Amino acid sequence: MQDRATFRLNRFPVAALLLLFCVLPWLGAEVVDENTPVPPVGALGGPERELTPAELEKWKNGRLLFDRDWTLSEGMGTPELNADSCRGCHSDPVIGGSGGLDLNVFRYGRDEGGAGPFTNLPGGQVASKIRRPDFPLRDEVHPDADVFEQRQTPIVFGLGMIDLIPESEILANEDPFDSNNDGIRGRAHMIDIASGGQEVGRFGWKNVLPQIGDFIHDALGGETGLTAPDNGRGFVLLTDDDGVADPEITAAQFDDMLFYCSHLCPPPRVGNTDPAVAVGEALFTSIGCAACHIPSLEGADGPLFLYSDLLLHDIHPAGFRGMVQGDAGVGEYRTGQLWGLRLSAPYLHDGSATTIEDAILRHDDEALSARQGYENLSASDVEALLLFLSDL
Repeated sequence: MQDRATFRLNRFPVAALLLLFCVLPWLGAEVVDENTPVPPVGALGGPERELTPAELEKWKNGRLLFDRDWTLSEGMGTPELNADSCRGCHSDPVIGGSGGLDLNVFRYGRDEGGAGPFTNLPGGQVASKIRRPDFPLRDEVHPDADVFEQRQTPIVFGLGMIDLIPESEILANEDPFDSNNDGIRGRAHMIDIASGGQEVGRFGWKNVLPQIGDFIHDALGGETGLTAPDNGRGFVLLTDDDGVADPEITAAQFDDMLFYCSHLCPPPRVGNTDPAVAVGEALFTSIGCAACHIPSLEGADGPLFLYSDLLLHDIHPAGFRGMVQGDAGVGEYRTGQLWGLRLSAPYLHDGSATTIEDAILRHDDEALSARQGYENLSASDVEALLLFLSDL
């Protein structure tokens, strides 16, 4: 966790360098246009099934919008923003992927020096990593903030299939009171919907978004500062004060982007035929990793091998300081899906683990037994387990 002085130095470069820092992270990012080929079905960055000609055009239109660089005159910024496009953060190794540490987002709040309780400060938790050149720089995000947290950019691949997993499939794996005494207390994050009722959260590091459409609406408002039409669910930015007429995204544009994101295929496995991969997968289960990183959940069309239970867990040591969001307390985060693990370094919610092994060794609390199981493996078994994980 960064102290305030380091946070301030890293977060607010001098004005003369601001635009350079805004542009540098995206210089190597994939850019698409009308003529960019569509990857084959099942290939990284491609659709998850064969699309009809009309669906393919809709998918391509959505990809163009995902890649589009929005401008101030079109409504980008509120005035805060984190990127000028979806691709600005989700581009590694191809559009729809994750992002490096230079694309992390900061969150902040107050927890009385770790003694608690956690308090949200005026203006919310997010401290945007990019400021519009015409917006005055501030020395601090908030004078009362004393806890800061980074958030790593997740991959978008396969989210549409996660969206279709029945709630009952997720709820079936809950054990919030550890009734089986295995030390694991996974639970769903139930989210209130503006139009009424509750739904199981499944997107975002703390499972604060129930549907993929909510995920896109939240990102449009929170990351790029773009308003969108109201759908009654409560996750969309409806108005802002940037002088551009609202909504800044049309219903048709949102629908195309939703179709694209909903039909991005999950990341395919490498398919390493080394027998050690199967050995590693068996070890993954035997030492307890599969208790939370459940290999598959039943989706709309069969099992999805995402290696997650999509529940909240606390795998942090005592004294961990972080954010509270809704009913997700300090330290509670969604079990990250491991499909595409090899493509999404660095790891954990804050990108603090640079390697897969580092991520394993940072597991504590509910995952202490699994970590100890890993630490007790022989050198050859460690090699097999890491070979399996690098195949995902």
